[in-house]
Amino acid sequence: MDVVEARVASNVRVATGVFLLKLEGEYSAAPGQFYMVRAWARDPLLSRPLSVFDLDEDGISFLYGVRGRGTELLSRLSPGDAVGLTGPLGNGWPQRAGRIALVGGGLGIAPLYYAAKTLRNADVYLGFADAPYLMDEFARVAARVLVFSETGAGGTEGVVTDIFRPDGYDACYACGPLPMLAALDRICRRAGVPVYVSLEARMACGVGACLGCAVRTVHGYARVCRDGPVFPADEVIWDG
Repeated sequence: MDVVEARVASNVRVATGVFLLKLEGEYSAAPGQFYMVRAWARDPLLSRPLSVFDLDEDGISFLYGVRGRGTELLSRLSPGDAVGLTGPLGNGWPQRAGRIALVGGGLGIAPLYYAAKTLRNADVYLGFADAPYLMDEFARVAARVLVFSETGAGGTEGVVTDIFRPDGYDACYACGPLPMLAALDRICRRAGVPVYVSLEARMACGVGACLGCAVRTVHGYARVCRDGPVFPADEVIWDG
């Protein structure tokens, strides 16, 4: 884990309230890991946890939505501005062989691009409430990209979990709203396909000290930042 000051290379609006932030420099991360990011001194108090969207020789990228004061401040960043980074943090996707399905809902697509780029032959299923974004980027790194939206804009109308079928896959990696992840767990469990889910949680420290991001599992409470954010879905207690 490193604590560094980075410089903004670009901060592009890719959809309403959604931005892709790229920072200059050399970084390390496994697919599914995250960084604590801040671009302010004292207010807000806490940094923001952002999954690694992409990593290459030119820098590191984060996809984020404007949800509060911290991310609103991030959305104002311009090239050359300073950003504080702590990471990489957490446990990423497992390294499994075979045919892998990546399933994302909304901003849950954020940790899937780097996974698809690393796996090279994964099928990607992406669900959106309305018009999709970053489809060309995913098409460059995935074997197939299937897009779904609740309005039918830019893809098949429907919810990704109503259409996704796990048959023929050796594993599924997923990130998105909890109801979507719980539904995927049920669908894949019936087919005997293991699912690994990346959970989102409000975080304070990012290193497991404060216990603010604890979730219930079959083994007791686990820390999303330290024990996750990726968990085997069959270990997560979805009803609370």
